[in-house]
This record gives sequence, structure tokens and C-alpha cells, in this order.
Amino acid sequence: MYLQILCPSCGNKLTVREELSGRKCGCPHCKKTIQIPTLAGRENQQSSQPSAAEQGGIQIDTKRKRTSSATSASGASANKLKGSSHSVEDSTNVGMVLSGLIGAGTTLLFYGILFPLHQFKWTELFWNRGWVPYVTVLLTFWSFSILFLKWRKLKLQRRAMLLDGLPMELSEEITFETLDRFLAHIAKLPVDGQSFLINRVVRGIEHFRVRKSTSETVTMLGSQSDIDANNVLGSYTLVKVFIWALPIMGFIGTVIGVSTAIAGLAGSLENASDVSAIKGALNNVFAGLGTAFDTTLLALVLSLMVKVPCSALQKSEEDLITWVDEYCNENLLKRLNDRREGGAQRGGMGTSGVDPNVIRDVFSAAMSVYHDQWNKQVTEMNQASRELQKSFTAISANTSKLQIESLQSGKALQKHFSGLERGLAELSGVLEKLGAQQVVVQQVPAKQRGWFGGRR
Repeated sequence: MYLQILCPSCGNKLTVREELSGRKCGCPHCKKTIQIPTLAGRENQQSSQPSAAEQGGIQIDTKRKRTSSATSASGASANKLKGSSHSVEDSTNVGMVLSGLIGAGTTLLFYGILFPLHQFKWTELFWNRGWVPYVTVLLTFWSFSILFLKWRKLKLQRRAMLLDGLPMELSEEITFETLDRFLAHIAKLPVDGQSFLINRVVRGIEHFRVRKSTSETVTMLGSQSDIDANNVLGSYTLVKVFIWALPIMGFIGTVIGVSTAIAGLAGSLENASDVSAIKGALNNVFAGLGTAFDTTLLALVLSLMVKVPCSALQKSEEDLITWVDEYCNENLLKRLNDRREGGAQRGGMGTSGVDPNVIRDVFSAAMSVYHDQWNKQVTEMNQASRELQKSFTAISANTSKLQIESLQSGKALQKHFSGLERGLAELSGVLEKLGAQQVVVQQVPAKQRGWFGGRR
């Protein structure tokens, strides 16, 4: 829900969310801090006299009358809006050169302040550790400069969210006849730089003018929301690269320190003639290891110091995109009227309800984007199902064939076993007959031969 309030300093009307009631914010017109009334104060101010605004209070504007005498769009303002691109490609990005110069200047200032304190032990992390600590500190302050510039832009974006870009005084409904009025009003708003909100509203109105369809405007605004979210995510690419590079620089310092220490130890041992020389070489080795570990410690701590504010700032920008989405849903899409059946809310409904036909068109437009992709996936699933069914059929056929072969093999074995059983039975009968008979073995004397082979 959104509240309509008047700035007590400049008298301009502002649109704020109900969740911000009771908080302080800056007026985008006069740049002064104002107090947003609470819900309880809102009811009291609604019943107060109109002179309350003159006494320094904030008057809630609850009148939503449709004025027929609203100011028409001038030709210069309309041409200005049509000629502007309203691009947000640079609305959250920070220039690499500008942030790099700020980071380098901050690094020089840091070492200038640190120079008189070099006698302290903790300052040795930044001095006498080779070139790695200098690069680490430069990347850290470069990241801080990017986050600072992005924080300033985010502050301007949040201030622009208080602007009343679609006032109800111009028209309760946004039709083709009232588009120029809203565009002319937006052109007069004091927007510092580029705003997600103004860009989204202007793109929605221009698309509605060209396509003359509420459902297509809904789809376009959804795509624009994705574009804004991707722009916000892409604006943190350089900072995330630095967060990745800081620990790598620490590991590089570790490798350099360890290799230097070992090389020094090898050179000392070659020329060592007594125990004292070896002891001095070991001291140099330990000093090199301490340097290696100090560079890693410094890089890891600075990486953590950059990661925490980066994540918090990214979360704030993502919340801003959600805020813009909510504003467009509440103040733009509900009021679009393309003069079609179910194209928008009708005059009798006002802002108290939603036409079911509008919901139907919105869902139809949203689902049409994924219709082709869904059909393709369904086709692929059907093809995979057919292939799977063919595989199951082949497996079933092979199973039946194996079952038939198993039955045939079983019958053959059964036949062989039956023949063997009959043979064993016959053999058993023969053995029984032989057991019932008596077998006599008689020795027959051999015939003798006489002389010269004759018989006797």
C-alpha cells in the first residue's frame, strides 16, 4: 500500500510505501529530511484541518478525484521524453577509471598516514614485505571506492522512489488519451541521474502506446525487471574479481617468502664454516616464513573486509528492484486501460478490486512466453517415453525367448535322465539274475606234446 504525503518544506506531493511509515527520508525535490507519519498519525491528520500543512505538519493527500482540467503535455516535453533513451545500463555501474583513481589516491593517503607509524609492530604487515602488500592494499581501496560510488547511486535511487510519477490528479486510469500528460509530468520530475523507477514507468507507458495491449505491457515489464536485476548483478563483477584476487595475492606472497627463505638457507649452508653461521641462516629462514604468512594474513583479512559490505550493498540493490516491481504493479498495471474486454480495470471498480479478465489476460501473456519451450520439452519427453517403451518391449521378448529355451533344455535333460534311469533299472535286473544263479569255474588240463611236435 502506498501513501500520498506532502513535503512540509516545498509542498510537493510524494508517494511512499506504508512500510516506511514513522521513518525519516530525504525529499527528492528540496533535498531536506522529512518525517513520514505513522498509521495512527495518518488517521489523525486525515481528520485535521487543511491548515496543518501551513503549520509545519504533513498533510496526507487522500483525495483521488479525476480532474478534467489537468495540464496537457507540451510539445517540448513530449519530444524530450521520446528522444531520451532512459537506459539504465549505467545507472548502477561505476566507471573503472574513476574508481581506480580514487582507490590509488586513497592508497597513497593511507601510506602517507602510516609512514610516521612504521616503528610499530602491526605496521610491519604493510611495510618491508615486498610488493604484494602494496598491490593488496590498492585492490582493497579500489573495491571500497567502487562500493562507495555505488552507495551514493543507490541513495539517489531510493530518493527517486518517493517521487509521485503517476499522480491520480491527472487521471485515475492510464489510457491512450492521458499518456502524454503522464509523460510530461515525468519529464518535470527532479531526477538526479537515471532511475530504475522512472525508466520502468516510461518504458511501460511507451510500450503501452505502441502495442496498445495491457497484457503485452505486463510481459514487457516482467522482462524489464529481469534486465534491471541482471544489470545490478553485473555491476558487482569487478568487485567480485577483486575479492577473488586478494587471497590469491596472499598466496603469491607466501610462495615468494618461502622460496626466498629456502634460497637464502641454501646459500648460507654452502658458505657456512661454524655453528653461528648456520644459526644466522636459520634466523633468516624463519624471518622469511614470517613474511610469507603475514602477507597471507593481510590478504585474507582485507578480502573479508570487502566481502561483507559488498554483500550488504548488493542485497540493498536487489531490494530496490523488488520495490520498483511492487510500485509498477500497484500504480501502473492496475490503472492501464486499453479499452478492450478485460483489458484493464473499469471505472466502476476503481482500485478496490481486480477484474478477473485482467488476471486471465495477464496469466495468458505470461504463459505464452514459455509455451513453445514447454511444448518442446513435452515432445522430448514423449520421444524418450517411446524409446523406453521399445526397450521394455525388447527386454520382454528376450525374456520370453530365454524362458522357452529354458523349458526346452529342461525337457531334454528330463529325457536323458529318464533313459539313464531305465538303463540303471535294466542293469539292476541283470545283476539280480546273476545273483540267483551259481557260476562254476572248472579248470581244464592242457594237452601235452610229444617229441617232434606230436601228440601223446
